[in-house]
Amino acid sequence: MKPVIFGAFEINQVNLTSQGLWAHPDQTTYRYKELDYWTSMAKTLERGGFHFVFLADSYGYPHIKGLTKPVVFEQAVEIPNNDPMLVIPPMAAVTERLCFAVTASTTYEHPYANARRLATLDHLTGGRFGWNVVTTSMSVVSELFGKELIPHDERYARAEDFMALTYKLLEGSWDDDAVLVDKERRVYADPAKVREIHHHGPYHRSDGYFDCEPSPQRTPVLFQAGLSEAGRSFGAAHAEVVFLQGRDTDLVRRQVDDIRARAVKAGRSEGAVKTVTTLSIVCARSRAEAERKLDEYLAYVNYPASAAYYSAMTGIDLEALEELDPDATFSSIQTEETRSSVARHGDEKLREAADHILRYGMRELIVMGPPAEIAERLAEYVEATGVDGFLLAPFTVPASYDEFADEIAPALRDAGMLAEQPTGTFRESLFPDGGPRLPESHPAHAARASGAGVV
Repeated sequence: MKPVIFGAFEINQVNLTSQGLWAHPDQTTYRYKELDYWTSMAKTLERGGFHFVFLADSYGYPHIKGLTKPVVFEQAVEIPNNDPMLVIPPMAAVTERLCFAVTASTTYEHPYANARRLATLDHLTGGRFGWNVVTTSMSVVSELFGKELIPHDERYARAEDFMALTYKLLEGSWDDDAVLVDKERRVYADPAKVREIHHHGPYHRSDGYFDCEPSPQRTPVLFQAGLSEAGRSFGAAHAEVVFLQGRDTDLVRRQVDDIRARAVKAGRSEGAVKTVTTLSIVCARSRAEAERKLDEYLAYVNYPASAAYYSAMTGIDLEALEELDPDATFSSIQTEETRSSVARHGDEKLREAADHILRYGMRELIVMGPPAEIAERLAEYVEATGVDGFLLAPFTVPASYDEFADEIAPALRDAGMLAEQPTGTFRESLFPDGGPRLPESHPAHAARASGAGVV
């Protein structure tokens, strides 16, 4: 069995997908404001052999039909919520191998400011950094920023222009050998090797020098999660890691095959994009004990909070099913908000899918039992789907991570599924045969070659 990628799914707030689980006796996510919470977590994740921690983020919170319900505040549904970028440097400072990925929006961030933050974090982590590219769909975010909600496919058109400018800034402004740090000659950088960037795109414009010198990877490892038609095309063209969703192995296999085929069509190789699917684990001495443990976790789920959370993700109010056809399939629903969260349920009936969402949140694959059985089940899943790895959504923190490090990781190593994370950049850990920079087949290479071209 080949080693697979393991990431940890985190968020800089109280609840991760299971709304109400913050109140469980083993849960410490209420400490998300404390620096030690994050540094301790980082040490545990590295001890457990995780390749990276992924920090999801959004400016939004549940707000549907002009109302934010009291349960949103009572159960901390997406609010309060702190900036995840700021916890990465301290986590990097206490680890050597653990890598980091964070979400930033192409709709509400400015390409120049965003590129500056990306380069800074790539420097501070020694190249152990990735960017999850999102287009942001929540209508409440458009209200917070004083903008009109942009239609779904236009958000991806804006994202293409955002990426084109980002590549010019990160890849095209400074030559690799521009920085000299020559104290004897008192020359920090060779001005002949620093170029102005000129970008006049349909949505973004920028003229001048990028003020960050080249970081270890230049462009961080690129993540993407969109499962709509526009999202899959965007991911196949730009992403190096794509998040997939789905409990059904046949559906996941089709998603994997589709992404790989689209990558080839975009001029990249099948192996240029790693696929990762979400996972939750309940470890116990027996399957029956694990099922009891899962029921105990889910007993803390607050259903009205879960419905509010889902409305924030999709714009669909599960507490108002009478306004929809409960026997309709999720695949028939169109929304200008996040389509991936709708597409994940495919042809499930709305009534059935709603029951699952309210109970399990956004959790898809849940594997239960003793460590050896968990490793066996994951190996079977990889064989059936072709995915490259898993993103673990914990039930409780730090208990879920301690359990993984102490009990599950050894079983995965015995099965040949978990290899020691090497030192070096994030990109090199994912693609050992490549270097720290994006390959020539990636669209960023054109920015590297053209430098100051006006588009």
